[in-house]
Amino acid sequence: MRSKILAALAATSLAVILAACGGGGSDTPAAPVTTTISGSAVKGPVSGGTVTVKNAATGAILGTTSTGPGGVYSLSVPFSGDVIVEVLGGTYTDEASGAPTPLATPLRVVLNANGGSVTGVVTPLTTMAYTYAFQGSTPVTKAAFDARAQALATQFGLADVNLATTLPVVTGTTNAYGESLRALSHYMKDNGRTLAMVTNAVFANAGDLSAFNTLYNNALAKSGSSIRVNFTANGFNISGTGVGGGTGTCGVHVQGTVTAGGFIVPLSLDYCVSGIAAASCTSGNATLSQAVSNQQGMVGAANLAYSYAPTCAAGAFAINLL
Repeated sequence: MRSKILAALAATSLAVILAACGGGGSDTPAAPVTTTISGSAVKGPVSGGTVTVKNAATGAILGTTSTGPGGVYSLSVPFSGDVIVEVLGGTYTDEASGAPTPLATPLRVVLNANGGSVTGVVTPLTTMAYTYAFQGSTPVTKAAFDARAQALATQFGLADVNLATTLPVVTGTTNAYGESLRALSHYMKDNGRTLAMVTNAVFANAGDLSAFNTLYNNALAKSGSSIRVNFTANGFNISGTGVGGGTGTCGVHVQGTVTAGGFIVPLSLDYCVSGIAAASCTSGNATLSQAVSNQQGMVGAANLAYSYAPTCAAGAFAINLL
């Protein structure tokens, strides 16, 4: 009799346990991992902009919110993995004109939602990095974005700045990041450029880069910044000239001044030329002269001096002669 009672109690206990677990053999779905994403959208600071967080792999919208005063935003999304933070709409105060300006083109940054809290600062420079990193059908990843953003920061004289996590200070006592954004505003105003033209720019040749470098340095001077930059991109190929195809490489440094808009600014550019004849890295190489001749026709360029080295400087603009 005692054994029957114990057996009945055991069966009852098992039934209660199974009921509490939702029935025998069923699994309760795990709660989604939530990531809190916060930061700022700054051109000047963008107030009233719509912030959209997207799955970087699929483009699916994970959450939306709005920027408050100072461009600040924060939201939580049920996701872990690489995400795109996009800001559009709202207004900012343009540093060059002082006028309230609608944000009519999206600003973007790529982050990794890690199930905790992450910071995402969205600016024209992070958007330029996005444009460079993800041309065509290139998959959007944080690793690819970070590599391009670091290169871009170095090109803008911000080598020690993480573009995606550092807050630009554009008013009062500015920081270097803020000075770069202020200079972009002056560059746009003085040269008839829109924000979309800047953030979507992919410089196709050394002439385009040289022109931008000159005009941007003028804007830095006009905005009161003491920093100067040497803007470069990944490089480009030249074919059809009949001078490429060699196995040699040469580092070329160009130094001088450029006068434009009433300002005299230093010109300092590094090139890495490949495809020349081996062991021909000298001033007498006509191929090199042709490859780096863009400064010769630059309006306002003066006092240009060229130096040559068998190795290339870090961050040099690459010219590949085919």
